[in-house]
Amino acid sequence: MSPRPGTDRTPSSPPARRSSSGTGLEAGLGFRLSRATRALRAHWERQLAELRLSPPQAAVLRAVAGRDGLSLRALARTLGSEPMKVKRCVDELEERGLIGSAHRGADRRPRALALTENGRQTAERVDALVHLQEQDLDRALGHEGRAQLEHALDLLELRFDLSPAAGAARRQEAPAALAPGRPGAADSKPTQPGRRGALAPPPVEPVTKTGTKE
Repeated sequence: MSPRPGTDRTPSSPPARRSSSGTGLEAGLGFRLSRATRALRAHWERQLAELRLSPPQAAVLRAVAGRDGLSLRALARTLGSEPMKVKRCVDELEERGLIGSAHRGADRRPRALALTENGRQTAERVDALVHLQEQDLDRALGHEGRAQLEHALDLLELRFDLSPAAGAARRQEAPAALAPGRPGAADSKPTQPGRRGALAPPPVEPVTKTGTKE
C-alpha cells in the first residue's frame, strides 16, 4: 500500500521548498525579501536601543570610522542614501558629541567629518553588536546558505547599480559606447565623472540647506 501524498517525509527531511509559481501575496519574492528585511531591521533596532542609536545613525558611525575627513557627499554615496537624510543623522550625532565636522577652505564647503573619542568608542560597541548579528545569521543559514545568499545579493546589487562593481562596470562601458563609429555616438557627449548622463551612474545630489549650497 503506497503512502498517502504528503505523508512520506521523515522528521529529518529538509522543509519543502516554497513554490515560486503561486499568485498569492506571500508567494512573491519581493514581498518575502521586504518582510525579512523588516524583521532584521526590527531586531537590529532592539540591539541598538542600549546605545540610543537608530540603524541609520549606527551606519553613519561605522562608515566614518577610520575615514577621517569624509565629506557628506561621499558619505551619502557610501550609504546609498539621500544626502539630506544623511545630513540629519550627522547633525544629530554631532549634537551628541559623537561626530565632529569642519569646513574646508574659506568658502566653508564641504564639511569634513571625523569621529570624536566618544564616537570611536560607540562605533566599537556597534561593531561588537554587528559581530553578534553576523553570528546569528551564520547559525540560521549555515556556511553554504550564507554563500548562496551573498551571491544572490551580489546579483541584485548589480541589477540595481547598488554595488561598487556595478558603478565601475558602467564607467567602463561609457567610453566604448561613445566611441566614434558607434551608434548614437554622433549625438552624444562624453559624460564627466560625477555628472549626469545617459550612461553615467545615478547622481548624488549635493547636501544643501534651504537656499544654500553645502
